[in-house]
Amino acid sequence: MALSKGNEDNCEVTDGTKEEKRGNKKPYSPFCSLCVSVVRDFIVPNSTRKEHKMSEKKRYLVGYRHGATVPKDIETVMDSFATEREGVRSVRKLKSGHFILEMTEEQASELSRKQPDLIIEEDKELELFLPMPGLMPRVPVEAEISLNVKVVDEKTDQPVSDSTIYCVGTEVTYKGITDKNGVAHVKVYETQLKHIIVSPRDKYWSKVIPSPHVEKNAQISARLKEIPVNGSYNWGHLYIGIDKVSQKFTGRGVKVAVIDSGIANHEDLKTTGGYNTLDGQDPKAWNIDEKGHGTHCTGIISAQQNQIGIIGVAPGAEIYSLKVFPGGKFSDLIEAINWCVDNYMDVISMSMGSRSPSAQIEQALMEANERGITCIAAAGNDGGQVSYPAAYESVIAVSAIGKLGTFPEDSAHTLKIGNIFGYDGEIFLANFSNFGHQIAVCAPGIAILSSVPTGYVSWDGTSMACPFISGLTALILEAYPEIRTGDGWQPYYVREIIRNSATDIGLHPEMQGAGLPNAEVALASAYSRREDEEQTLASYKEYMESLLERAKRCTRNIEQSLAKLEKMGT
Repeated sequence: MALSKGNEDNCEVTDGTKEEKRGNKKPYSPFCSLCVSVVRDFIVPNSTRKEHKMSEKKRYLVGYRHGATVPKDIETVMDSFATEREGVRSVRKLKSGHFILEMTEEQASELSRKQPDLIIEEDKELELFLPMPGLMPRVPVEAEISLNVKVVDEKTDQPVSDSTIYCVGTEVTYKGITDKNGVAHVKVYETQLKHIIVSPRDKYWSKVIPSPHVEKNAQISARLKEIPVNGSYNWGHLYIGIDKVSQKFTGRGVKVAVIDSGIANHEDLKTTGGYNTLDGQDPKAWNIDEKGHGTHCTGIISAQQNQIGIIGVAPGAEIYSLKVFPGGKFSDLIEAINWCVDNYMDVISMSMGSRSPSAQIEQALMEANERGITCIAAAGNDGGQVSYPAAYESVIAVSAIGKLGTFPEDSAHTLKIGNIFGYDGEIFLANFSNFGHQIAVCAPGIAILSSVPTGYVSWDGTSMACPFISGLTALILEAYPEIRTGDGWQPYYVREIIRNSATDIGLHPEMQGAGLPNAEVALASAYSRREDEEQTLASYKEYMESLLERAKRCTRNIEQSLAKLEKMGT
């Protein structure tokens, strides 16, 4: 790619599957960040780069090596270091005693030498597993060819605004958004694209335009089909058997925490409470969801049985929103996990992660596990190794599968069809799904219809697979109250029930884990017990009603006898 001048905000090459960076804007540069790094590698000596790296300030997360909570005396030491050491700035302090310090690598090493009981690691940015995985990195907007894409409703020809247009080239992706006239102006470098993806904000199926040839000021149109939304289960819920158990179990009395981008107010959702962990924001602003991601995941878990929209796995569960996006870091995730422990959550659902491990996040999740919280996480969307926190032993890692025939052939969902199919020839591993020995189970993650702040939309991702297992966990905890021990045995029992309910669908164990869980199998004994209880209650009710009727007859007889006695006395 040639060096291109312009403000770095416009030139920066970013990964289309990652959340865009916010804040921390760098000073103006005449070249994009990729070009600067290339030039620097050629002209800056290694020794100079090393010195610069040591003196460059970073944001560090500092915690206690021997526990999820920092002892008071260690807190005092860190506080003194931040106050007395020149150039060290305390960004904030978590309730658990963790410090977020801004300092150089050299200062971090000094603190580590002085206090070997501390864990000091960079407070890295988390990745929100966005619903259009597998895209190439995006490029600068200053390109030579201007392309106009017009998007309309297939039936009414009305323009569809706020649709994201991805023009996928040989190695990069160009992006635009339709305006109120349904038109997006996208600048590209290439005359031949692999395909154009139209991703609507809501209401419609996505669409793929294959192999378009592009000329200057070319006009391309896309006609979108409306998604049927009829207040029922989507294919994913039916495939894991939720409809077979919904009459008996809804997750009632189970607390589920969704650590994500927030949960918006929505006609199909009922959120009990939550907390916003983001720096400088209102802790009560957990119901703002700029990305729509947390709202979508929550719909899969707990959309209400109200004959509108969709129905979730566990509509009776108590849902709590832990907002860590946009811009969340390791420290935000730790704060969210600690909030879940302090507020007695039963389930934590995490459709996000990082390629980098964190000893302190692992520590916090182990603590949550020991407090009886079942932690579930998406495996990741880059087709590689399982991401963190899903890779941790205390977490149930979920991969994503799809099913042929559950989406239109011209939709973007077709681009996620992998080459690895199950026994039936219809189920396939999503081509973006991460895999590895840490995978516990798989779940539907292609063409999953759910709620977003503006309505309903169909998305892909291990982010969509994770909530199915989170919702199933809520059903299990309601169905088997005897396993709610409040300690490490509780998530162990849940994991075993899920694993034992799973069906081998014909994928490699590193792709499917134990297989696809089945709600009917998982809840079979509880379902039978619930039926017996209901039959017993019905029989008892019938018996009591018969006693009441007999009592009424006796009362009438007594009243009649008393009346006769009174008449005889007169």
